[in-house]
Amino acid sequence: MREYLITLLISAALCYLITPLVRSQAIRFGAVAAIRDRDIHSVPTARWGGVAMWASMALTFAIVNHLPLVGKSFGQEAQGIFLASTAIVLLGMADDRYQLDALTKLAGQVFVAGILLIYGIQILWLPINGVITLPPSIGQLVTVLIVLVVINAVNFIDGMDGLAAGIVAIAGISFFAFAYLLAVDYGFSRAGAPSLTTAVLVGICLGFLPHNINPAKIFMGDSGSMLLGLLLSAAAITLTGQVDPNAISAESLGPTLLPLLLPFAVLAIPFL
Repeated sequence: MREYLITLLISAALCYLITPLVRSQAIRFGAVAAIRDRDIHSVPTARWGGVAMWASMALTFAIVNHLPLVGKSFGQEAQGIFLASTAIVLLGMADDRYQLDALTKLAGQVFVAGILLIYGIQILWLPINGVITLPPSIGQLVTVLIVLVVINAVNFIDGMDGLAAGIVAIAGISFFAFAYLLAVDYGFSRAGAPSLTTAVLVGICLGFLPHNINPAKIFMGDSGSMLLGLLLSAAAITLTGQVDPNAISAESLGPTLLPLLLPFAVLAIPFL
């Protein structure tokens, strides 16, 4: 637990320090949100908060990779999540600057989900009439749908200063607790990637919040909201791969699924 807490604190500190630097570059390159009648901010505000989050994540990975316990988490799944994160941030940067059309953004999100599939990150089973193991093609389709839904859910709730970062931080904390306990039970080499991902996710949210609370000095933009959605969905999908569906009984199905569904339930709160 200590190393994951260190990981969270490092990512939070880095994001807090890097965000002002990214803000100045966003203004320089014209990635700013123009003032609209419905907006509460009265001056043009920089976007590209997701760039600061991604840079913090990359540096955190480079630092904690040398820790004895967390270092075991850097396998194929962690590599896939990082590459997919890089791609989604590049897509978001382009959208924050040039306002891409919806179809282009959707195609980019599907491409990013495809990166996860290449690295073996996909849904293997579903709780339908008990538990059923999915054929690979169906599992891949479900994986893409989950990634798209979560990415766009976070993007949708990013409408008020600090809202998306705060909600995702809460979802990440609840999810980390379950992922860590599973890592303890199954061994950190198997279930460490979801724990690592959510620790970094919570850290970058907490580090970004001081710059994003009202009045926001910088917006996370699509680069940030899509990154947070990707990390949350990738962690959940990765974790399901660590749970043996054959070991889930009818009595334990609810308790097993509850922690997996909790982050998505938190995301649904603003829609109620």
